[in-house]
Amino acid sequence: MKLLVELLIVLSLWPVESRPATAETRLLSPVRISLFYESRCPDCRHFVVTQLCPTWSRLKEILNILLIPFGNAEEILEGRSWQFRCQHGENECQGNIIQSCVMHYLQNATSYMPVICCMESASSALTEAQRCLQTHAPAVLWDTISDCVNGDQGNELMHQNAQMTNELEPLHNYVPWILINGEHSEDLQHQAETDLFNLVCKTYIGREVCDLGEDIAK
Repeated sequence: MKLLVELLIVLSLWPVESRPATAETRLLSPVRISLFYESRCPDCRHFVVTQLCPTWSRLKEILNILLIPFGNAEEILEGRSWQFRCQHGENECQGNIIQSCVMHYLQNATSYMPVICCMESASSALTEAQRCLQTHAPAVLWDTISDCVNGDQGNELMHQNAQMTNELEPLHNYVPWILINGEHSEDLQHQAETDLFNLVCKTYIGREVCDLGEDIAK
C-alpha cells in the first residue's frame, strides 16, 4: 500500500509535458500551418485570400498559424541596421514590415489574421493597411505600427523573418512556401494550394470538427 501511495505521488509530480501523449492530448493538438510568403506576390495573395483565410475562419479552433513575410527578399547589413531588397519592389518590403509589426503587436492569430486577410484581399495591401488595422484591431494605434515599421523594431523583425526563411530545410524554391506540421513536400503544397480545408481536416485527428459544414472549395 505504501508503495502504491508513493507511486501516485511521483506520477502527480511528473511534468505534464513529459508524460506520454494520449489519444485525448493528440486530439487537442492543432494543425500547424507555416506560410513563408511576400505581401505583394500574386500567388501568395491568391493562396491567402482563397485558401488560408476561409479555412482559418471556419477552423480557427484547430489551427496554429505562423506567417513569415520575407520570401525571396535579400538582406544586407549596413552599419547597425539591415537593408532589404524585395522581389516586387520597395512597396513589398514596406508591406512585409507592416504585417510583421501588426503580428508583433497583436500577438495571436485570432487578433492579427483579420488584419492580414483584409490587407491581402485589398487592391493594395500597403495603402489599405491603416484602414484594415482600424477596422479589425482598433485598440492598436496606427502610430504604433508606423513607429515599428520605421524604427529598429521593424528592422529586427524583418531580420528574424530572413533568418527563419534562410534556415528552412529544404530551402524554399518559390513562394508561397507552405509547411504542414513542420513538413513540406510537393504533395502537401499542392493540397494546400488547391484544398486547404480538406487537408486540415485530414491532418487533424478530430475529424468530427470538419463534418459541421461542406468543403469550402466546392
